[in-house]
Amino acid sequence: MAAAVLAAPLLPLADPLTGSLSERLLPFFSQGHVLGTDTQGRDMLSRLVYGTRTSLIVGVVPIVIATVTGLAIGTVAGLSGRFVNTVLMRGVDLLFAFPGVLLALLLAISMGVGLGTLLLALTLVWIAPVSRIAETEVSRIRELDFVTAARSSGATAASILVRQIVPVSLPAVLAYSTSLVGANVAISGGLGFIGLGVPSPQPELGSILYEMQAAVYSDPSLALAPVVMILLLSMLFPLVGDGVRDAISGKGRES
Repeated sequence: MAAAVLAAPLLPLADPLTGSLSERLLPFFSQGHVLGTDTQGRDMLSRLVYGTRTSLIVGVVPIVIATVTGLAIGTVAGLSGRFVNTVLMRGVDLLFAFPGVLLALLLAISMGVGLGTLLLALTLVWIAPVSRIAETEVSRIRELDFVTAARSSGATAASILVRQIVPVSLPAVLAYSTSLVGANVAISGGLGFIGLGVPSPQPELGSILYEMQAAVYSDPSLALAPVVMILLLSMLFPLVGDGVRDAISGKGRES
């Protein structure tokens, strides 16, 4: 799926932004339109591929930024004294005070619709939980025997951080972060469905579903494609997260 959407400009697809009102709401397997057309006569297969591309960008980019930021915050908090840990974690708790979907919704309303706003909103949503996971892992690992042995042997703090702390805490953080991509796709789809995502006519799975509401009364199957894609992405990324964790920790090779 990722390969298909990344190679979208190279595929023989119709223009996702251009349609014909004389061909609006064509059913599946119509001539020249395998998945039919939308309310503006635009090819649904093309819009679905490009819409999935946008949804993957919205799903992955905020998670990458949130993971790097959260890992830095959690690592500093986990390795620091009580005062620094308390200050950083109370700041994280402030973000926890706002439910993720509500925070994204408020930011989208206050800053206006657009891809940049969506990326910022979804990044802020996930910094807090990633920071908490990282802080919990680092606080646990710093007391383990192999870290104590490295400290006793005269290893520097930087060496312990790079060679002992981060490699052991990274699998749990990456597995959790990767699973969040599916949640991002679902949240962005929900925001797009209520008109607060990527503005039309740019394709995005949620906005495509919003535009296809009119088809529910004539041909409900036309609205299924974006729904199926959102569900697939939401379910597949947790499996990818498990695979990432096993690959890093070596469990996959052992099994």
